[in-house]
Amino acid sequence: MRLAVTLSFESTLVIRAVARLPRADDYVLLRAQTGTEGDVKSAETAADVIKALGRGREFAVDIRDLARGIEQLASLDFDAVALAGGPRSLVLLAFVAAALRGAKIYVVPEYAADPFDATALAAAFKLTCLTPAKLRVLAEADGPADEVARRLGIDSSTAYRHLEDLAERDLVRVEGSRSKTYRTDTVIRTLAKMFLQRSTQHRY
Repeated sequence: MRLAVTLSFESTLVIRAVARLPRADDYVLLRAQTGTEGDVKSAETAADVIKALGRGREFAVDIRDLARGIEQLASLDFDAVALAGGPRSLVLLAFVAAALRGAKIYVVPEYAADPFDATALAAAFKLTCLTPAKLRVLAEADGPADEVARRLGIDSSTAYRHLEDLAERDLVRVEGSRSKTYRTDTVIRTLAKMFLQRSTQHRY
């Protein structure tokens, strides 16, 4: 796994957090480039983390120009990102870049015991292009297609077709091969409901 990590000035917290994440083969330490004296401090933090991990490389992201920053992050090759600190612009850009490339996203709270997986939040980007019918199915995607259909009051073949499409988009997991059961993350179901409410409100 190639793990990108956003950096603050506090190397101890980052080292502790990274130790709790799945072990990576390579680390890319993302630090903000601001054109201020903070650049020196963030470079020192990156050096400290690389020394503690025994490997890795730093990558300066120019957050003075958000378009340039996202282009820089898009050029990187990583499988997961740990949002462990740094300027808010850097954290936001790293989240967007990870979401667009389909990478795992971990949030590292400064004073919590463990990082948590926030990858499901990236589904918000995928939900924007779903029809209301698919959003309704996604909001209820928990069980076999006929159960989902019954809860929604639609034909089971329609529910099945939507669920299979949602599975192809990686929004729904399929369990079992013969009698399929469909599951999705509670965060994704909540997002689907919010998108539905928003589309209803904008209709009037």
